[in-house]
Amino acid sequence: MTIVRRLVLIIFLSLAYWQLNAQPAINPEEDPDKVPITGLEYLLIGGGVYGASRLMRRKKDKSSDL
Repeated sequence: MTIVRRLVLIIFLSLAYWQLNAQPAINPEEDPDKVPITGLEYLLIGGGVYGASRLMRRKKDKSSDL
């Protein structure tokens, strides 16, 4: 695994861990209009990682063609 991939993986795991611990505990009896969005963050992060990997692959393919 290259250094860049390791660095991206470490940053991704660190941010995911931080995000999970940053979620406040919401008491459902406190305010029924407060609903935490739990799955949307994972979809956005996954889409960003997928897009970054596609861009890196495309850049690698273009550099090998030269």
